[in-house]
Amino acid sequence: MNFTTPASHPFNFVKIVSVVFIVVLLNHPCQAFSSIANMSVVKNNSWISERDNLNISLSLKPQVPVIDQVTRLSFEVRNLNESMLIDNLNTKVTLTDHDGRLYKFENKFIPIYGGHFSVDYIFPDDGEHRIILQLYKNTTPFTVSSFDLVIPHPTSPSQNERLLNLFTDFFNSLL
Repeated sequence: MNFTTPASHPFNFVKIVSVVFIVVLLNHPCQAFSSIANMSVVKNNSWISERDNLNISLSLKPQVPVIDQVTRLSFEVRNLNESMLIDNLNTKVTLTDHDGRLYKFENKFIPIYGGHFSVDYIFPDDGEHRIILQLYKNTTPFTVSSFDLVIPHPTSPSQNERLLNLFTDFFNSLL
């Protein structure tokens, strides 16, 4: 009988140990992988005015904006009491940041059709931002709403992610 030991085939042994280690590491829940995915950057995604009978909600795509990449800011305007979508309004959108800078979307009216409107924006930096909506009936202003956001600071890969990448690169080099 000819038995082989792991020591006689070190290359295969290293591959097997690497695969087991990577599988264990991938199946181990790591806080670092889920911390930003579960983060909500919008402090108040709904604005309600009982006086004007309005409920305006905000959603972002992507949900966590990436600095220097396009984020779609989508708004839905509903009647507060009947939950019907509101038509025939106009809005002007302004963004401010923690340094006091203002960005006005060409300072023009954006029509609200079917209760929806959206704008694209590239966040230049992290930190606190505010979206201010001025709502108009035709050209007459009648209310102002605001939404607060906190854009997270981009983080470098965690130690777990660097370790996983190191072992993944090592395993790929063996194949």
